[in-house]
Amino acid sequence: MSATEEETHMRTRLIAALAGSFVVAAALAACATPAAGDAAPGGGADAVAPAPRVDAGWLGGGTTIGVVTYGGPMCTADVEDVRLEGGVVVVGLQRSTEALCLDDARILEVPVPEGVDATVDQRVRVELEDVRTDIDLPAYAGGPVEAYAPSASWIGDRVIALRTWGSSSCPPVVEDTRVASPASVVVRFETPPADQVCTMDMAPQLTLVQLDPDAVVDREATLSFGVLDAAETVPIR
Repeated sequence: MSATEEETHMRTRLIAALAGSFVVAAALAACATPAAGDAAPGGGADAVAPAPRVDAGWLGGGTTIGVVTYGGPMCTADVEDVRLEGGVVVVGLQRSTEALCLDDARILEVPVPEGVDATVDQRVRVELEDVRTDIDLPAYAGGPVEAYAPSASWIGDRVIALRTWGSSSCPPVVEDTRVASPASVVVRFETPPADQVCTMDMAPQLTLVQLDPDAVVDREATLSFGVLDAAETVPIR
């Protein structure tokens, strides 16, 4: 074989080898790329769904807990049972066809089980079927609250839970909220319609007060609330 023929033969072998390498690389890339419609890494049926957002705060001087759910199935569920298991307050929920989740948030009143000390930090676990989420609830630092007296608590950084008493069929409705100062939040309720009929029972009424993200409010602020110019003031604890 001449030098020219040998050089041509080697060039042909080199081109064939490079082509083969390209085919192998393309095949590997195709195997590593999810096909259209397939779940990306970390997703799919075997992925662990994120725990639903749930917050909580003490109300009634530490005699009850306000549990707030945000969106998802927990937002349209009711309290089924409350128990103390291994030092954890477990709140079992059940699905409800009547519960409503307004503004993507809903508050539930949870009685404190016997044996729970509100003056120390507590762990609260909220369960709905096979979904559960845990909350670290700081110790209650406020004073006692008399029976049928209102109380307010921080639920997270921008939400306040207000517990008042009145007819179970006519809960208060927030008309507007303003921050009068870093030490004072003022909430005005809507005036009930003149023809509104309410039951004559006395039940706890839980209201969520959501603050503007830019509002500056002290953690030791007070909350004033009422209809028109009649207002009560309670500390937020």
